[in-house]
Amino acid sequence: MKLFIRRFQSDWASWLAVAFIALLPFGRLSELPLSAFALSLAFLAKSAENRGAIRSASRFVLPLFLCYWIPMLLSSFDSMAVQKSWIQSIAALRYLAAALAMSVLLNSPSARERVLRWTAWLLLFWSLDAFVQLFFGRDLFGIAMHPDRLNALFVKKYQFFGPTLAMLSPLVLEHARRQWRPWAWALSFALILGAVMIAGMRAGWLTMAIVLGTYMILMLKRENRELRRTILTIPALAVIVLAISYFSSPLFQERLDVTRAFASGAEAALDTSSIERIPIFRTALKMYSEHPFNGVGVRAFPAAYMVYAEPGDVHIEKSGGISGATHAHNVVLEVMSDTGTIGLLGVLIAIGFLWKHRSRATPSERRDAFPFMLAVFLILFPLNSHFAIYGTYTSSLIWFLMGLWGASLRLDDGA
Repeated sequence: MKLFIRRFQSDWASWLAVAFIALLPFGRLSELPLSAFALSLAFLAKSAENRGAIRSASRFVLPLFLCYWIPMLLSSFDSMAVQKSWIQSIAALRYLAAALAMSVLLNSPSARERVLRWTAWLLLFWSLDAFVQLFFGRDLFGIAMHPDRLNALFVKKYQFFGPTLAMLSPLVLEHARRQWRPWAWALSFALILGAVMIAGMRAGWLTMAIVLGTYMILMLKRENRELRRTILTIPALAVIVLAISYFSSPLFQERLDVTRAFASGAEAALDTSSIERIPIFRTALKMYSEHPFNGVGVRAFPAAYMVYAEPGDVHIEKSGGISGATHAHNVVLEVMSDTGTIGLLGVLIAIGFLWKHRSRATPSERRDAFPFMLAVFLILFPLNSHFAIYGTYTSSLIWFLMGLWGASLRLDDGA
């Protein structure tokens, strides 16, 4: 018992990080581990040694957070939903505290390896659970498939399953690349790819295409020569998985049929294929043109949509005139509409900072940070469809990964 208590005292931060991933399917429960990290910062700061580590971590985390938070704050002053914008801006401070605490608490390689190991097994379990739900109508916990999409553990939030699994897949694949045999890496990739495909969300499909392309390039490096044996296995497994998914999942077949609408090039077809998002994109651009400086206000998009949407907007008509779109469905358009040019400048400054930081990081730091860096890139890839970037789910996920990214860096006060 004493051994267990000692292990828990030394490993609790790793388990808290794993708990965040495990709770993602269950509404806002994942906020609990993240809030625990945020609260722990005050206790960490009592130690002089930890204060030095926090200062060191802040050199990476704080500039990026300010690029994210200052546009939110400035958008709140004249927001079209003032109360909501201020609440969102003030509540976002917890992300800074959580990311700094994670940078310190998970700074040891063993702690991050523990997070990667158990996250890998957890995400592979999600994938297996998805196939069980596809073939039997219910998953391993008896959760019935959603009428619209395969949802696995995500219950009513079915739209989050496929993209979330795809965006977090680098955590599985990096652990497998470092610790498992090449065939296990290829099998892990195939299982995750299949689960993302049968989930039926094209945002997840594009994300997995980026992941595949990234690892195909990485296989050309000398240190990955063992993985080159799988260079032909991956396309073969991908074809097999896609074939099984297509013939097993009517939902998958339907999504492919809808995607073919792009081939016609007609606006109506494009509208169908983009799930009627073109009116949302137009409205977001109109919001930006009317509020170019600081946007309509962070998370004020739903209120602004009712003002700026064109007459007869399909989303407003579907709701009976009560509501419209809740966010822009694209990270660039959401930044433009919610936080304006100031938000765009924040994005550009953050990119410049990360580019400069990469040139200063050591090879070992870049290697350790790679899965978290790639996952953040996948979440924010601008040519994809997105969940609400300023919303709680996506923001929490981004800053959780930023905390792990910060933990991968060398923390000493003289750095």
